[in-house]
Formats: sequence, structure tokens, C-alpha cells
Amino acid sequence: MQLRKIIHIGGVLIPVIATVIGKNQTMALLLSGFAVYLIIEVFKQKIPQHILSMVYRENELKGFSIEPLSYFISVLSLLYISYFISEKICFAAIAILAAGDGFAGVIGRKYGRHRFSFNKNKSWEGTLSGFIAASLSGFYFAGGIALIGGAFGMLAGAVNKHDNIAVPYAALAAMYLAQYAI
Repeated sequence: MQLRKIIHIGGVLIPVIATVIGKNQTMALLLSGFAVYLIIEVFKQKIPQHILSMVYRENELKGFSIEPLSYFISVLSLLYISYFISEKICFAAIAILAAGDGFAGVIGRKYGRHRFSFNKNKSWEGTLSGFIAASLSGFYFAGGIALIGGAFGMLAGAVNKHDNIAVPYAALAAMYLAQYAI
């Protein structure tokens, strides 16, 4: 498994860290990581390709890499939103992004045989494994409502190219609405 995916899936620990050390401190740590990402982006051409290839896709080695930026924006914004709406669903949305989208990518690349007709880059196998991982990781934070978040998050990931934004916000919106419907 590529280091990039390990980092992505490891993001499920962010809400755990926020619970242990506090959201402000976690945001400060994430902003430090974001600064490192920006420095790497600025000096990317001076860093040996074999090192960059551990965390960058082939098409990201030359230009600006938008995917890590969207991941940071999603996680930081969800932590911020957790000051105003249910912390449990915001934390579940982060977990759904990290575990669900991460596992969907890993399993989909390795075992994905049945591609969606509307998105040839995504498979049923990846989406189903993402749903399972998303629901399990989200359940820790939000309980059964995470099943709804996992389903809508993975659906958004299947239809949208920008899954680092679409997955957690579809999950958040679905869980937010569902908590009032239940």
C-alpha cells in the first residue's frame, strides 16, 4: 500500500486526537502539516522524484497537487464546523472521508472489476468496501447514523471527481438531516 493511502486512512485518528488533546491543538497540528505540504509544493522540483513518488501520484509530480489541499481543507473545515453543530457527526464525517474514501481507493484499485457506467475510475468493489470502512469508522463517533453518512459519502465519491470534498460533506449533510428525522 502506498504511503499516501496510509496517510489518508490514518486521518481517521484526527477526531480521536481532537478528543484527547482538544480541537484547537489538533487544528494547530493540522495547520503545521498543511504548511509542510505547501513547502513541499513550492520546492517540489528540487526534491528527488523517488522520494516524492512515495506520496504523489505520477500526474502530480510536475504540477500543483490539489488532492492533499482538498483533504486538508475538508478536515480543517469539519473541525471548525464542529464548534457550531454536532461534534459527533463532524468527527464521523472526517472518519468517513479517511477510512471510507481511503479503503475504496485501495480495494477498488486492487480488486475493482465491475466499473460504474457513469464513472469508469470507480468500481462497485471499491465503493462497497469504502461504505463498510466508512460506516464502521463513523459508527465509533456517531453511532448508527453513520450508516447513512457512509452511504451518502460513498455515493458522492462514486459520482464526483473531487471526493476529498464530496465524501465528507455528503456524509455530514446526510447525518445532519437524519438526526432530525430519526
